[in-house]
Amino acid sequence: MSSPPATETTVRGWAPTGRTVATICAVGILVVGQLYVVLPVLGDLAQVWGTSRAAATWTTTAFGLAYGAGFLVTGPLSDRWGRRPVIVGGLAATALSTLVVIAAPSLGTGLAARVAQGLTASFFAPAAFAYLAERVAPHRRVFALTCLTSSFLAAGVIAQVLAQLVDDTFGWRAVFVASAVGFAISALLLRGVLEPGRRGDSAASVGSVFTAFAGLLRAPRLALLYLSCLAVLGSFVGIYTGVQLAPPEGVGTGSTALLVLRASAIPAMIAVPLLATRLAAINPELRLITALSAAGAAAAITAVPLGGIWVATWLFVFVAAVAVAAPAAVQAIAAQAGEARGAATALYTFALFLGASAGPQLANLVAGNGFPAVALAISALGFAGATLAFASTKAQPA
Repeated sequence: MSSPPATETTVRGWAPTGRTVATICAVGILVVGQLYVVLPVLGDLAQVWGTSRAAATWTTTAFGLAYGAGFLVTGPLSDRWGRRPVIVGGLAATALSTLVVIAAPSLGTGLAARVAQGLTASFFAPAAFAYLAERVAPHRRVFALTCLTSSFLAAGVIAQVLAQLVDDTFGWRAVFVASAVGFAISALLLRGVLEPGRRGDSAASVGSVFTAFAGLLRAPRLALLYLSCLAVLGSFVGIYTGVQLAPPEGVGTGSTALLVLRASAIPAMIAVPLLATRLAAINPELRLITALSAAGAAAAITAVPLGGIWVATWLFVFVAAVAVAAPAAVQAIAAQAGEARGAATALYTFALFLGASAGPQLANLVAGNGFPAVALAISALGFAGATLAFASTKAQPA
């Protein structure tokens, strides 16, 4: 990965790894968790808004689509205005947009509020990735990026568990009130933790920053890497959607059993960052190819009907592989992006969550044939991603 500009490294030095990574990752769980917090309260939302649970699920889709699309704007803005102002301002705005969800009187206004929440939340991820890629010391950078991507994966389980606990005790509105308070506190914390950085050239127009996308996508290696990123969260969300729609043989259909199956993979998300220093010695493209191949193989093995423990074991391997793939992809992309790291990581995160939106639909298509069909479809997606990543190493530079 390329080093930050000399003016940043010599004047301010590297950011302190511990507090920087811990704070950013904790906030990352809160931000990405907003995609999932509505799942435990769908019944409450349907009742308050006078609609069905099926219709209320669009609150997840509305947030996710706005969240992913927002990356295409917020990444270049962080190149232009700096990482800290974009992150802190976005968190403050998300505190307000989160409260708007509570005041929504109907499904239509609720969806609009979730769109606004997704857009404001999208200010975080691209700027956070770019900040870690620039300001964390090179020998700690893989660790930092791995922790951040692992926090995004962990949010899928942690957010649902916490939202359920809050809803059971205080009601669904308290879920969003607690989230809003969390965003306000996060804005204050990161304003103190993050260091001021270099801003973009004031003579350049904001619009000119967006032309970086065209340049990045014209590079064959980067284009193939972005396509391979679709398989990262696409496979992760897809296989867990399959677990929900068509539980594997030997796994109970109750909510507790499924939650335990999901939570069993959390140790993998913790273990992978601890191995980040050793993983850093491996070329990021090779890491990405190997990890996506391992995810594809592990998904295929879960198709074998040998009981719940068998599935849980290989889901652990699968999640560990995805947790390795995600930071490897962003590191490979950032290394080739030059000064347009914000735009590059914006496209990366957009690809991640575009895949996350497509993964459940892939599971939906085949879930009627049982979990083995889902597992094999997700396996094919993982191997396709690995193939695209391999092709990127053979493509000619732009």
